Amino acid sequence: MNKTNPVLWLARWSAVAMMLAWAGPAAGALPTGEAVVASMTGKATVRVFTGPVHEGATTVRDLFEGAAVGEHSRVMTGRDGQLCMVCSPGAIICVAPQTELTFRQLRHTADGLPKSNEDLIRRIHIQLHRGRVRVQAGAPSPMLDIQVETAAGTVEAQGAAFVVAQRGKENWDVYCDDFELSVVSRNGERAEIEAGGAASLFFSAEQQRAELQTEQVAIHPELHTFELCNVYFADLEPFLDHIQGLDRAGLGRYLGLATPFYQMDGGALVTDASPIVRPTVSVELPAALPRPAEGQPGGRWGQERLWNWYNQLGPIKGVNYVPRTAVNAIEMWCKDTFDADTMDEELGWAGKAGYTAIRVQLSFEVWQNDSDGFLDRVDKLLSLANKHGQRVVPVLFDDLDMAGQAPVVGPQPEPVPGEHNSRWVPSPAPSAVADREQWPELEKYVKEVMRKFRRDGRVLYWDLYNTAGNSGLGEESLPLMDQTFNWARSIEASQPLAVSAWHDFGGAMTARKLERSDLIAFQGFDHVESVEARLKLLQRHQRPIICSDWLMRQTGNDFDTMLPLFSVYRVGWFNRGLVAGKTQLEIQQPQYRSDQEPDLWQQNVLKADGEPYNEREVELIQGFRFLEGNR
Repeated sequence: MNKTNPVLWLARWSAVAMMLAWAGPAAGALPTGEAVVASMTGKATVRVFTGPVHEGATTVRDLFEGAAVGEHSRVMTGRDGQLCMVCSPGAIICVAPQTELTFRQLRHTADGLPKSNEDLIRRIHIQLHRGRVRVQAGAPSPMLDIQVETAAGTVEAQGAAFVVAQRGKENWDVYCDDFELSVVSRNGERAEIEAGGAASLFFSAEQQRAELQTEQVAIHPELHTFELCNVYFADLEPFLDHIQGLDRAGLGRYLGLATPFYQMDGGALVTDASPIVRPTVSVELPAALPRPAEGQPGGRWGQERLWNWYNQLGPIKGVNYVPRTAVNAIEMWCKDTFDADTMDEELGWAGKAGYTAIRVQLSFEVWQNDSDGFLDRVDKLLSLANKHGQRVVPVLFDDLDMAGQAPVVGPQPEPVPGEHNSRWVPSPAPSAVADREQWPELEKYVKEVMRKFRRDGRVLYWDLYNTAGNSGLGEESLPLMDQTFNWARSIEASQPLAVSAWHDFGGAMTARKLERSDLIAFQGFDHVESVEARLKLLQRHQRPIICSDWLMRQTGNDFDTMLPLFSVYRVGWFNRGLVAGKTQLEIQQPQYRSDQEPDLWQQNVLKADGEPYNEREVELIQGFRFLEGNR
């Protein structure tokens, strides 16, 4: 198996499964195909026919995951729109932002009279009006006919993996990643391109001049990269062992869709092959559809509900909390080292300092080892926090790995002298993040923890995944993060859900976090000007904003600069670290060390005896308010 590109194998085998189980036409009907939105970020729409093609009646509708489009559909992505579409004739189409295309053919047909399914040719013909697409279709097959037509020429393939990208008004580039394809210019010139090769098409309508270049054609990374699809569909490899599962129901279960696939044209084109039979469309759809279950039970919270929740809370003044006697989350939650007395003392100090909330990392490994005891200890912490006037944000997963070791339940090593947060381990282990065979236990953990506390007023909101993609995992964490949202939504908790954006704010993973979260959460350790710029960007979502982690005194990210900013923008917040202890957050990390102030505390607010590191900071916490009238 070609482990380096599982997408190609998926496309190769999905064609077989889809022919057998997906298209499912009525007896005697033309076996038409469809393109299903399997994953997306940002804004994308589709123009579909609402009646027979010859009548020309169309409408524009918003796309969402699970939406299915057919032949003659015109797909359009916005500035931040990205799509991954699974085509039932046997390919995956990745659509970049600011792209417009029309599916000319999506069907199983034949040259002459077919005697069996083996005689059917799977046709995917796309007219690319602008922008760029990636096609993943696997090993070439004589029964697969793929064409991508541009203004300057056409790409023809019987499989392969390739990119077609507009470069300027009159130029189009073609990059062949695997196998081979043909490029035909407007003047009929043809060239064969092998894996690793590239071609450039040119056509001037004014001059009626066409050119095809295949020598010394540079591959432009910004045109070649398809961030969302590269990550998301590499994770579909489990289907290769169960190709019959990749029918509509199988794909829907994999995606965790709350509703079945939705045919965007309402069946308008099913019998359009007949010149006589022109039935009325039986399904009336609104011009725009939300993502499945938006604003409904089990779905993303609507804006009105979310703002009502946020405004009745008052300012959230929080801290990311680990007791001073714990070196990491495992030591915090294990039965033998769970230190309720210290927590009681420290949360009392936090209450006097003005904190109204704490954000706490849970531990999948401790739950796995002792689920009942773990839940009892979580309940105990909630009670202690409530006693001292704080609500709790439980964090279910975490990719932060400072120790470079897998999480193991049991006695934890002592902190490395003079080193910041030296024993922090992720949860779950990186191996579990990418291994779907381990996910059933992760699902059970998420659902069991959330089900116990889903109506508990002591829980402020659920943070599903801290720094997803950290410690070198990158976007390998995206599928697990996405699935965690699905598991969490199924619980229908009374508290909102969030995953904080923390890195690469223009990337697919961040877009996915923000689109699936109820409230907008982010982490910001930059200087105040950068954080403010980020806030202006995040305000576009028109949802409450919480900064779930901040404080880096040596860079100017401190209480004097950040709290006024949060006040003006009405941002709830959680600074990093409460009491100096075994995590040693007060020690500056080497990469952020200040030569001018090497002894300045990086993080933590209180000394080990509960006294403030800086009295003024406590005064600022106690006095923090949202700027009046700035709603």
